[in-house]
Amino acid sequence: MTTVLALILALGLLIFVHELGHFLVAKAVGVRVLTFSLGFGHRIVSFEKGGTEYAICIFPFGGYVKMAGEEPEDLSEGEAEPREWEPGDYMYASVPRRLAIITAGPAMNILLALVIYFGGYAVSGIDIVSTTTVGAVEAGSLAEGAGFVAGDWIIAVDGDSVGDWVSMLRRVQAGIGDTHTVSVERDGHPLELNLYSLLEADGGLRAGAERGYGLAPVTGTLIDSVVATGVAAAAGLEAGDHIVRVGDREVDNWLELTGAIRGSAGITTELHFLRDGEVRRTTVTPEPVVDDSTGRVIGRLGIISDPMDLPVEHISLGLPRAASMAAVETWETGTLVIDILARLISGQLSIKKTMGGPVTIIAMASRSARSGLLSLLLFVAFVSVNLGVLNLLPIPVLDGGHLIFLGVEAVRGKPLSMKVRLVATQVGMAFIILVMLYVTVNDFMRLL
Repeated sequence: MTTVLALILALGLLIFVHELGHFLVAKAVGVRVLTFSLGFGHRIVSFEKGGTEYAICIFPFGGYVKMAGEEPEDLSEGEAEPREWEPGDYMYASVPRRLAIITAGPAMNILLALVIYFGGYAVSGIDIVSTTTVGAVEAGSLAEGAGFVAGDWIIAVDGDSVGDWVSMLRRVQAGIGDTHTVSVERDGHPLELNLYSLLEADGGLRAGAERGYGLAPVTGTLIDSVVATGVAAAAGLEAGDHIVRVGDREVDNWLELTGAIRGSAGITTELHFLRDGEVRRTTVTPEPVVDDSTGRVIGRLGIISDPMDLPVEHISLGLPRAASMAAVETWETGTLVIDILARLISGQLSIKKTMGGPVTIIAMASRSARSGLLSLLLFVAFVSVNLGVLNLLPIPVLDGGHLIFLGVEAVRGKPLSMKVRLVATQVGMAFIILVMLYVTVNDFMRLL
C-alpha cells in the first residue's frame, strides 16, 4: 500500500509541478487564472481567492490550470471568434508573455530534476567502486564475447580514461548500436577490446544482454560461504572470515587470493584470516583439480567470495560540485531523450522495442519506491526531464503545439482562428491517444 501511495504521489508531482509553472507565470504577466487544481475529478476542497478557484480533487494525478480566454468554451454560443479579447485574457497577452507561460511548464520539470539531483548529491554524496579491475566474467556474456578475462584492468573507454567502476559502466552503456573500444591492461601488456552496446541499432536489447555485460568488479577477500565438504570447511574457515595472507603472500583482493590458492595445489599452506577483529591462523592443503578451461592442475579450497565486498569509497560533495554534477546529470538525460526522439522520427529506432507506456512506467516506479526514497526521487527526476522535453514536441495539445501556434501568429501578425486551433488540438489529442494505446498494448505484449 505504501509503495502504491508513493507511486501515485510521485507521478502526480510531475504533472502538478508542470502546471504550477504555467500558473505562476500566467499570474506574473497579468493573465487571469480561473482554476488551479491539484488533482482531477470531484472537488474535495476548494476556495476562491483573487479571482482564482483553488481546488484539491479526488484523483491526485497532477493538476491543471484554466486561464480566461484560452479555451473554445469561452466563446458565446454560435460565435466563431470572440468579439474582442479583454485585458487579463490569455489571448490578449502579447506573444512574448504567452511564450513565457507556455515554456514555464517544461522549465519547471527541468528545474524539478535539477533540484532533486542537487539535493541527492548534496545530502548523500556519491559512493564509487574505486576499481576498474575485472573480477569475474559471466560465461556466454557480451563481455566474454569481447574477450574480457578476470584480472583485466580497464584503463579507458573510447579514449576517455576511467577511474571507477560506475564511470566505466556509464561510458560503455552509452549509445545505441555502438561499438566501444575498451583499453585494458592484461599481465602488464596493453590491449584493446571491442564491446558492443547493450542495445541494437533499432533500440532492441542485444542477444545475451539480458543481465547486462556480464562483468563484475574484483571483490575483497571476504568469504560469503564455505562448501561443506571442501578443504576450507575442514580447516575451520567460516562465512564472514576475511583472508589476509596465503603463506608469505599478502592478498588484497579475490584475484590475488585465488591466484595464490591455485598455485598451491597439494601443498600445505598457512592462511591468516580476520574473525571478530582478531587475526587467526590455519593450515590448508588446496585440493588438486583440473581447470576445465586450461587443462592444468590447480588448487581449490571450496570458498565463495562475497559479491558485495567491494572497494566502495564514499565522497561527500560541497554545494558547488553538487550543483555542477546535478546540471551535468540533467543535461545528459535531456540530450539522451532528444537523441532517442530523433532516431525514432528518422526510423533508426523501433518504436515497438524502444517506447514504454504506463505499465512500464508504473513497474519502474514501483521498483524505485521499494529501493527507498532517494531511488524514487531519482526516478522522478529522470521522468521529469523526459516530460519536460516531450512536452516541447510540435504536437497540438502539447506545449510544443502552442509554441507552433505562437510562431505562426508572429509571422502572420494575428492568431490562427479559434476553429483552426480547435481542430488542430483535436487531431493532436487523437494522435496522443493512439500513441498511448499503442505503447500500452506493447507493454502488455512484452509481459506476455
